[in-house]
Amino acid sequence: MKAAAATIGILFTAMSWTGALADVISSNPITGTNPGADNPYVTGLSGNANITASGIGRGAGITGNTGADRYNAKNWSLPFDANDYFTFTLDAKDGYEINFTSFEYHAQRSTTGPTSFAFRSSIDGFATDIGTPTAAGTTIDLPGDKFYNLTDPIEFRLYGYGSEGGTFSVNDYTFNGTVEAVPEPGTLALVGVGSLLMLASRHRTRKSSEMAA
Repeated sequence: MKAAAATIGILFTAMSWTGALADVISSNPITGTNPGADNPYVTGLSGNANITASGIGRGAGITGNTGADRYNAKNWSLPFDANDYFTFTLDAKDGYEINFTSFEYHAQRSTTGPTSFAFRSSIDGFATDIGTPTAAGTTIDLPGDKFYNLTDPIEFRLYGYGSEGGTFSVNDYTFNGTVEAVPEPGTLALVGVGSLLMLASRHRTRKSSEMAA
């Protein structure tokens, strides 16, 4: 019984660990003569084999603009406009889930391009700002309470505003985290039994120690 409890306990521990080391989920260095002409741009896109990713696209309020080795756009608005954004959609394949940890990117603006930015997701209908995006790029943490164990498609949007007719572009981007297999119901049941066996074993050990004392 003790051996069985120990074996299942090891299985439980292994399955409960979500992975402390993040990996690249999806990334694009964005190279080429005029990437902004495509919507979305997928050339050079790479990432985990167990997800699908849209690449980088743009909202209806902005227009693709020329520029080498960057995804460039113009017609950004001065006030915030919900149609002015770059977009990224990721989805785990059947049997897998995504655990995001961060989004990092490098970017640039023209002298009259957007000065204010917002990063949001479809989880809450693009209602809440995530992190503090900048014109030059940064790393934005994606908290686990919202962005772990995702099995449905999720869209992220990088909004820009405060523009006076200039351009803004993303030069490269990376989503970090892990992609893991979703445990089968039978495996979860086994883990539950293992937990009960471990508790029972500890109880018997404690009781034996008390009697020996």
